This record gives sequence, C-alpha cells and structure tokens, in this order.
Amino acid sequence: DPEILAMWDNGIKLLKEAGAEIVDISLPHTKYALATYYIIAPAECSSNLARYDGVRFGLRVMPEPGNSKGGGINEMYQLTRAEGFGKEVKKRIMIGTYVLSAGYYDAYYKKAQQVRWLIAEDFRKAFEKVDVILTPTAPSAAFAIGEKQDDPIMMYLNDVFTVPTSMAGLPGISIPGAINKDGLPLGLQLIGKAFDEESVLGVAYALEKMIGFNAKPQGILLGEAA
Repeated sequence: DPEILAMWDNGIKLLKEAGAEIVDISLPHTKYALATYYIIAPAECSSNLARYDGVRFGLRVMPEPGNSKGGGINEMYQLTRAEGFGKEVKKRIMIGTYVLSAGYYDAYYKKAQQVRWLIAEDFRKAFEKVDVILTPTAPSAAFAIGEKQDDPIMMYLNDVFTVPTSMAGLPGISIPGAINKDGLPLGLQLIGKAFDEESVLGVAYALEKMIGFNAKPQGILLGEAA
C-alpha cells in the first residue's frame, strides 16, 4: 500500500534526523515465516488444548437428561470441546492434529521447525549490523472486527510483518505511525535483539514523540453513556 510505504519512509527519515544510522538488511527466509507459523502454531494449539476434555479441569458439558446418545465419556468430550472452543480455535486444532499425525509430522511440523531456525538465524546475522529493525506493522490499514472472516487467508496475511518476530523469539513493539485517507490507523513496528527490550522501548519512545500521533477515533461517544 503506497500510504504504508510513505509512513515507513517517514519513520526512516525521522530516525535519521534523530541521529540514527540507516542500514539496509536482508531477511531472506522471512518470506516463509507465515506458512511456517501456521504449521507450528496450530500444532502447539492441538497439543496444548488436548487437555481440555472436561475431565480434569475447566469446562464440562454433560448431555441433557433424555438427550444422551449413549456415547458415555466420548460424548462428554465432544459436547465439552464443541461448546468450549470457538470456530477459529477448532480450525487450528484440526490443522495442528493433521500436521502432527503419523506420516505428516516430518513433512510438515519437523520441516517448519527447521525453517524457523533459518528465520531466527537471519535475524541473528542482521543484528550483527544493527541495533533495531523498523518495519510496517501490517500491510494494510486496520480492518473492522469480523470483516475478514469470510477470507481467512487475507486475515492471516496481515500477520506477515509481525509473525517473523515471534518465530525468532524477539521483542517487538507497534506504535501508531499515521492515519490513512479513510481515517484508519497505520502502524510501525520496531524489532530488537533477544532480551534487549530496553533498546526497543527507547527507540519507540523517541519515534513516537517525533511522529506526534494525536488522532482520535471519530463517531465514538466518550464519557457518559448516551
């Protein structure tokens, strides 16, 4: 989006004016980060949420009297997990169970973990040259709640700049960078070395002051309820 590129260029210009040295870097494996994330995260989701079966702790849903199908404990499992998890969580559990299953573990999950290491290595090499990395937060402006539900791929693609940071186990922060022509906020992301939150927060604070973002949402009543 040209408006996001303009905001990013402005962030670079402001940091340069503040005394930062701008260095171009390459993160070649980050193009695989999104696909890698959506293998590893659902796998962990499937594994970690398997414990929520209605037996040991958490929600338990029993069949109503007279409506039992005679499934015993399996029926309770189904009812509990059907009611206890939302649509997106169920989707991720199913994908995760698939990539962890026999015959697919090596082809998907193990391979994704190897790519994750390469992503982290790209960042390690980059941080030999720089102290922090500046990127846009997302490739598009903020969208309304539920707006992308019919197109989950587009919704997932909005994570393209933030997912690599998490995959590499690095600290990152998003600050408001600008308002687009439709009045929607655009963000800038700063990424730092592992355990160097201090540098990330310091640069973010300086950049936030220089940007001077003071826009407020329109059409929202603040204070007493109408």
